[in-house]
Amino acid sequence: MRMSARCPACLLNRIYEECKLVTDDKRKIEKIIEKSLEMLLEEFRKKEINAVASTKIHRVVYRMLENDDPYRVLKERANKAALSVLPIVRRIIGKGDAFRNAVIASIIGNSFDYGVMGHEVRDEDFESYFLKEFEKGLAIDDVDEIRELCRGRVVYITDNAGEIVFDRLLVEEIKKIGGRVSVVVRGRPILSDATIEDAKLVGMDEVADEILTNGKGAIGIIEEELPEETRERIESADVIIAKGMANYECLSESDYDNIAFLLKAKCEPIAEDIGVEVGDMVAMLR
Repeated sequence: MRMSARCPACLLNRIYEECKLVTDDKRKIEKIIEKSLEMLLEEFRKKEINAVASTKIHRVVYRMLENDDPYRVLKERANKAALSVLPIVRRIIGKGDAFRNAVIASIIGNSFDYGVMGHEVRDEDFESYFLKEFEKGLAIDDVDEIRELCRGRVVYITDNAGEIVFDRLLVEEIKKIGGRVSVVVRGRPILSDATIEDAKLVGMDEVADEILTNGKGAIGIIEEELPEETRERIESADVIIAKGMANYECLSESDYDNIAFLLKAKCEPIAEDIGVEVGDMVAMLR
Protein backbone atom coordinates (compact mmCIF):
# COMPACT_ATOMS: atom_id res chain seq x y z
CA MET A 1 0.00 0.00 0.00
CA ARG A 2 1.45 3.33 -1.10
CA MET A 3 1.34 6.63 0.79
CA SER A 4 -1.95 8.48 0.54
CA ALA A 5 -2.55 12.21 0.89
CA ARG A 6 -3.49 11.67 4.55
CA CYS A 7 -0.34 9.77 5.57
CA PRO A 8 2.12 12.70 5.88
CA ALA A 9 0.07 14.50 8.54
CA CYS A 10 -0.19 11.35 10.63
CA LEU A 11 3.53 10.63 10.30
CA LEU A 12 4.54 14.16 11.29
CA ASN A 13 2.19 14.04 14.27
CA ARG A 14 3.78 10.77 15.39
CA ILE A 15 7.28 12.25 15.07
CA TYR A 16 6.32 15.31 17.11
CA GLU A 17 4.74 13.16 19.83
CA GLU A 18 7.77 10.87 20.10
CA CYS A 19 10.06 13.90 20.31
CA LYS A 20 8.01 15.11 23.26
CA LEU A 21 8.51 11.74 24.94
CA VAL A 22 12.23 12.39 25.34
CA THR A 23 12.95 16.13 25.10
CA ASP A 24 11.55 19.61 25.78
CA ASP A 25 14.23 21.24 23.63
CA LYS A 26 12.13 23.23 21.17
CA ARG A 27 15.05 23.98 18.87
CA LYS A 28 15.95 20.29 18.63
CA ILE A 29 12.34 19.39 17.88
CA GLU A 30 12.16 22.07 15.19
CA LYS A 31 15.30 20.69 13.51
CA ILE A 32 13.86 17.18 13.61
CA ILE A 33 10.56 18.31 12.10
CA GLU A 34 12.41 20.29 9.41
CA LYS A 35 14.50 17.24 8.47
CA SER A 36 11.43 15.01 8.56
CA LEU A 37 9.57 17.36 6.23
CA GLU A 38 12.44 17.26 3.73
CA MET A 39 12.54 13.46 3.74
CA LEU A 40 8.76 13.13 3.76
CA LEU A 41 8.37 15.27 0.64
CA GLU A 42 10.90 13.11 -1.20
CA GLU A 43 9.21 9.86 -0.12
CA PHE A 44 5.73 11.18 -0.90
CA ARG A 45 6.77 12.21 -4.40
CA LYS A 46 8.08 8.68 -4.96
CA LYS A 47 4.75 7.27 -3.67
CA GLU A 48 6.75 5.01 -1.38
CA ILE A 49 5.10 2.33 0.77
CA ASN A 50 4.07 4.22 3.89
CA ALA A 51 5.78 1.89 6.39
CA VAL A 52 9.01 1.92 4.37
CA ALA A 53 9.06 5.73 4.21
CA SER A 54 8.25 5.90 7.90
CA THR A 55 11.11 3.52 8.71
CA LYS A 56 13.64 5.66 6.83
CA ILE A 57 12.49 8.85 8.53
CA HIS A 58 12.25 7.42 12.03
CA ARG A 59 15.79 6.07 11.87
CA VAL A 60 17.03 9.60 11.22
CA VAL A 61 14.77 11.01 13.95
CA TYR A 62 16.14 8.55 16.50
CA ARG A 63 19.72 9.53 15.65
CA MET A 64 18.85 13.20 16.02
CA LEU A 65 17.09 12.52 19.33
CA GLU A 66 20.09 10.44 20.48
CA ASN A 67 17.61 7.90 21.79
CA ASP A 68 17.22 4.42 20.33
CA ASP A 69 13.92 3.59 22.07
CA PRO A 70 11.70 6.65 22.76
CA TYR A 71 8.66 4.44 23.35
CA ARG A 72 10.26 2.23 26.02
CA VAL A 73 8.05 3.48 28.88
CA LEU A 74 4.89 3.24 26.76
CA LYS A 75 5.80 -0.30 25.68
CA GLU A 76 6.29 -1.31 29.30
CA ARG A 77 2.90 0.18 30.14
CA ALA A 78 1.24 -1.67 27.24
CA ASN A 79 2.75 -5.01 28.26
CA LYS A 80 1.67 -4.45 31.84
CA ALA A 81 -1.90 -3.58 30.82
CA ALA A 82 -2.19 -6.62 28.56
CA LEU A 83 -0.68 -9.01 31.13
CA SER A 84 -3.08 -7.72 33.79
CA VAL A 85 -6.12 -8.91 31.82
CA LEU A 86 -4.53 -12.11 30.54
CA PRO A 87 -6.41 -14.44 32.94
CA ILE A 88 -9.73 -12.92 31.86
CA VAL A 89 -8.84 -13.22 28.18
CA ARG A 90 -7.82 -16.86 28.65
CA ARG A 91 -11.24 -17.61 30.15
CA ILE A 92 -13.01 -15.88 27.25
CA ILE A 93 -10.96 -17.80 24.69
CA GLY A 94 -11.80 -21.07 26.40
CA LYS A 95 -15.54 -20.53 25.94
CA GLY A 96 -16.55 -21.84 22.52
CA ASP A 97 -14.27 -21.88 19.48
CA ALA A 98 -10.87 -21.29 21.08
CA PHE A 99 -9.01 -20.68 17.80
CA ARG A 100 -11.52 -18.10 16.55
CA ASN A 101 -11.65 -16.41 19.94
CA ALA A 102 -7.85 -16.22 20.05
CA VAL A 103 -7.80 -14.62 16.59
CA ILE A 104 -10.23 -11.93 17.76
CA ALA A 105 -8.27 -11.39 20.99
CA SER A 106 -5.05 -10.95 19.05
CA ILE A 107 -6.69 -8.36 16.79
CA ILE A 108 -8.07 -6.43 19.78
CA GLY A 109 -4.48 -6.37 21.01
CA ASN A 110 -3.60 -4.48 17.82
CA SER A 111 -5.14 -1.44 19.54
CA PHE A 112 -1.81 -0.93 21.35
CA ASP A 113 -0.52 1.45 18.68
CA TYR A 114 0.75 4.78 19.99
CA GLY A 115 0.93 7.71 17.62
CA VAL A 116 -1.76 6.97 15.01
CA MET A 117 -3.56 10.27 14.62
CA GLY A 118 -7.17 9.96 15.79
CA HIS A 119 -6.59 6.60 17.52
CA GLU A 120 -6.67 6.39 21.32
CA VAL A 121 -4.85 3.61 23.16
CA ARG A 122 -7.10 2.41 26.00
CA ASP A 123 -4.33 1.04 28.22
CA GLU A 124 -5.78 2.35 31.49
CA ASP A 125 -9.18 0.62 31.25
CA PHE A 126 -8.24 -2.10 28.80
CA GLU A 127 -10.43 -4.78 30.38
CA SER A 128 -13.71 -2.98 29.63
CA TYR A 129 -12.44 -2.01 26.18
CA PHE A 130 -11.49 -5.62 25.42
CA LEU A 131 -14.88 -7.00 26.42
CA LYS A 132 -16.71 -4.40 24.32
CA GLU A 133 -14.56 -5.06 21.26
CA PHE A 134 -14.85 -8.82 21.63
CA GLU A 135 -18.63 -8.56 21.33
CA LYS A 136 -18.32 -6.61 18.05
CA GLY A 137 -16.63 -9.45 16.19
CA LEU A 138 -14.98 -9.31 12.77
CA ALA A 139 -15.87 -7.17 9.75
CA ILE A 140 -13.98 -9.61 7.49
CA ASP A 141 -13.96 -13.19 8.74
CA ASP A 142 -11.72 -15.69 6.96
CA VAL A 143 -10.90 -17.48 10.21
CA ASP A 144 -11.93 -20.97 9.07
CA GLU A 145 -9.68 -20.81 5.99
CA ILE A 146 -6.82 -19.39 8.06
CA ARG A 147 -7.23 -22.18 10.61
CA GLU A 148 -6.73 -24.88 7.99
CA LEU A 149 -3.51 -23.29 6.71
CA CYS A 150 -2.24 -22.98 10.28
CA ARG A 151 -2.00 -26.78 10.53
CA GLY A 152 1.26 -26.49 8.54
CA ARG A 153 4.23 -24.12 8.54
CA VAL A 154 3.30 -20.74 9.99
CA VAL A 155 5.26 -17.50 10.02
CA TYR A 156 3.71 -15.14 12.55
CA ILE A 157 4.85 -11.52 12.08
CA THR A 158 4.11 -9.53 15.23
CA ASP A 159 3.40 -5.83 15.58
CA ASN A 160 3.17 -3.97 18.90
CA ALA A 161 4.25 -4.49 22.48
CA GLY A 162 1.17 -5.24 24.58
CA GLU A 163 -0.41 -6.83 21.54
CA ILE A 164 2.20 -9.59 21.67
CA VAL A 165 0.68 -10.83 24.94
CA PHE A 166 -2.41 -11.90 22.99
CA ASP A 167 -0.33 -13.08 20.03
CA ARG A 168 1.06 -15.70 22.39
CA LEU A 169 -2.47 -17.00 23.01
CA LEU A 170 -3.07 -17.41 19.29
CA VAL A 171 0.29 -19.13 18.83
CA GLU A 172 -0.75 -21.56 21.57
CA GLU A 173 -3.92 -22.41 19.64
CA ILE A 174 -1.97 -22.84 16.40
CA LYS A 175 0.35 -25.27 18.15
CA LYS A 176 -2.64 -27.26 19.42
CA ILE A 177 -3.81 -27.94 15.86
CA GLY A 178 -0.36 -29.06 14.72
CA GLY A 179 1.21 -25.91 13.31
CA ARG A 180 4.92 -25.17 13.35
CA VAL A 181 5.29 -21.50 14.26
CA SER A 182 8.15 -19.13 13.51
CA VAL A 183 7.46 -15.82 15.27
CA VAL A 184 9.06 -12.72 13.76
CA VAL A 185 9.66 -9.61 15.89
CA ARG A 186 11.48 -6.34 15.15
CA GLY A 187 15.26 -6.65 15.13
CA ARG A 188 15.70 -3.29 16.89
CA PRO A 189 13.39 -0.93 18.80
CA ILE A 190 11.16 1.08 16.48
CA LEU A 191 7.98 2.88 17.57
CA SER A 192 5.99 0.76 20.04
CA ASP A 193 6.70 -2.46 18.13
CA ALA A 194 7.62 -5.71 19.85
CA THR A 195 11.24 -6.86 19.99
CA ILE A 196 12.86 -10.05 21.31
CA GLU A 197 12.82 -8.43 24.75
CA ASP A 198 9.03 -8.17 24.64
CA ALA A 199 8.67 -11.69 23.21
CA LYS A 200 10.63 -13.18 26.10
CA LEU A 201 8.78 -11.06 28.66
CA VAL A 202 5.44 -12.58 27.62
CA GLY A 203 6.85 -16.11 27.24
CA MET A 204 6.55 -16.32 23.48
CA ASP A 205 9.80 -18.30 23.39
CA GLU A 206 8.10 -20.97 25.50
CA VAL A 207 5.38 -21.69 22.93
CA ALA A 208 6.76 -20.79 19.49
CA ASP A 209 9.15 -23.11 17.68
CA GLU A 210 11.55 -20.23 17.15
CA ILE A 211 11.83 -16.46 17.47
CA LEU A 212 13.28 -14.65 14.45
CA THR A 213 13.67 -10.96 13.59
CA ASN A 214 13.01 -8.73 10.60
CA GLY A 215 16.65 -7.66 10.64
CA LYS A 216 17.31 -3.97 11.21
CA GLY A 217 14.01 -3.21 12.92
CA ALA A 218 11.93 -1.89 10.05
CA ILE A 219 8.37 -0.77 10.64
CA GLY A 220 6.82 -3.79 8.96
CA ILE A 221 8.72 -5.96 6.50
CA ILE A 222 11.41 -4.60 4.18
CA GLU A 223 12.38 -7.72 2.27
CA GLU A 224 15.94 -6.68 1.41
CA GLU A 225 16.66 -6.24 5.15
CA LEU A 226 15.42 -9.68 6.19
CA PRO A 227 17.96 -12.13 7.63
CA GLU A 228 18.39 -15.16 5.37
CA GLU A 229 16.74 -17.52 7.87
CA THR A 230 13.68 -15.28 8.19
CA ARG A 231 13.38 -14.98 4.41
CA GLU A 232 13.59 -18.76 4.02
CA ARG A 233 10.83 -19.32 6.58
CA ILE A 234 8.57 -16.77 4.88
CA GLU A 235 9.14 -18.23 1.42
CA SER A 236 8.41 -21.79 2.58
CA ALA A 237 5.44 -20.97 4.84
CA ASP A 238 1.98 -22.43 4.29
CA VAL A 239 0.61 -19.21 5.74
CA ILE A 240 2.08 -15.87 6.79
CA ILE A 241 0.14 -14.25 9.62
CA ALA A 242 0.78 -10.51 9.39
CA LYS A 243 -0.36 -8.47 12.38
CA GLY A 244 -1.20 -4.79 12.16
CA MET A 245 -1.27 -1.95 9.67
CA ALA A 246 2.46 -1.58 8.94
CA ASN A 247 2.77 -5.23 7.98
CA TYR A 248 -0.32 -4.79 5.80
CA GLU A 249 1.21 -1.75 4.12
CA CYS A 250 4.36 -3.71 3.26
CA LEU A 251 2.99 -7.14 2.41
CA SER A 252 -0.10 -6.03 0.50
CA GLU A 253 2.47 -4.91 -2.09
CA SER A 254 4.28 -8.28 -2.09
CA ASP A 255 3.99 -11.30 -4.38
CA TYR A 256 3.05 -13.69 -1.57
CA ASP A 257 -0.43 -15.18 -1.99
CA ASN A 258 -0.81 -16.88 1.38
CA ILE A 259 -1.04 -13.99 3.82
CA ALA A 260 -3.53 -13.75 6.68
CA PHE A 261 -3.85 -10.09 7.65
CA LEU A 262 -5.05 -9.71 11.25
CA LEU A 263 -5.56 -6.07 12.18
CA LYS A 264 -7.75 -3.30 13.45
CA ALA A 265 -8.25 -0.62 10.80
CA LYS A 266 -7.22 2.42 12.81
CA CYS A 267 -7.02 5.01 10.03
CA GLU A 268 -8.98 5.97 6.90
CA PRO A 269 -6.36 5.04 4.27
CA ILE A 270 -6.06 1.47 5.59
CA ALA A 271 -9.81 1.09 6.08
CA GLU A 272 -10.53 2.33 2.54
CA ASP A 273 -7.86 0.12 1.00
CA ILE A 274 -9.33 -2.97 2.67
CA GLY A 275 -12.95 -1.91 2.22
CA VAL A 276 -14.06 -1.59 5.84
CA GLU A 277 -14.85 1.18 8.32
CA VAL A 278 -12.33 2.81 10.66
CA GLY A 279 -12.31 0.76 13.87
CA ASP A 280 -13.31 -2.51 12.19
CA MET A 281 -11.43 -5.71 12.94
CA VAL A 282 -10.25 -7.83 10.05
CA ALA A 283 -9.08 -11.45 9.64
CA MET A 284 -8.50 -11.48 5.89
CA LEU A 285 -6.78 -14.17 3.84
CA ARG A 286 -5.11 -13.09 0.63
